[in-house]
Amino acid sequence: MVYKELIDNLEIKKGDKIWLSSELIQLVLKFKAEKITFDGSSLLDAFQQAVGEEGTLLLPTFTFEFSNKKYYDINKTKGVTGALGNIALQREDFKRTQHPMHSFAVWGNDQEKLISMTNKHAFGMDSPFGYCVGEHVKQIILGTDYVHAMTLIHYAEAACNVPYRFSKNFTGTYVGINGLEEERTYDYAARKMEIEPEERFNRIGKILEKQGVSKKIDIDGFPCYIIDLAKSFPLICDDIINNKCANIYDFNIPREQIFNTSV
Repeated sequence: MVYKELIDNLEIKKGDKIWLSSELIQLVLKFKAEKITFDGSSLLDAFQQAVGEEGTLLLPTFTFEFSNKKYYDINKTKGVTGALGNIALQREDFKRTQHPMHSFAVWGNDQEKLISMTNKHAFGMDSPFGYCVGEHVKQIILGTDYVHAMTLIHYAEAACNVPYRFSKNFTGTYVGINGLEEERTYDYAARKMEIEPEERFNRIGKILEKQGVSKKIDIDGFPCYIIDLAKSFPLICDDIINNKCANIYDFNIPREQIFNTSV
């Protein structure tokens, strides 16, 4: 397998807007078995060529240094959501969106629009997540599954005002793109501690597949998913509102108690 072979199987068109999530271990091992040295930057080059200059790439670079240690440097704080995002951050052609907990490394036509967003809430409608729904972004998942990559579910939770989360403020030192420090406050959808949700995102993923808005592709034993986020969003919200998240979470207490009363 070479980069072009992988890309050719992912149904990418010029002008596509893509959220790229990945777990590279399987891919690295697959390349190694074929005696090819894997290079993440070359993979990013291949995606850029596939979408063209009119397209946009977003890679998650989420981190919780700001909430845990009250400090964040947009230029230096690494993401914890995969090596490919950090590879993108090391390149000059990718730039990072501003929220200190849920940022993306971005390249392409909508780069300026995305890095100019000043959303205070990680999952606000004015955030990159709102952009992904509004702009019909495709999420491509390489080498992992919905549980480890479907962060859009948290955006849907915020939009639906779920009873097991609440908006929590975090204040800390923020080092901006210019290297200057300032105190900033950002919001995040925190979980109520007495409620313990166990993620079952693969359940909702199967529903998305049955509805034709997500597609699983097996490329010579390597699992990939292509998800239409705009079409997925209302289906996720429907499960939250009308099914009490039955296809999203298992809870430590009866879901009827969570959704019908204040816990």
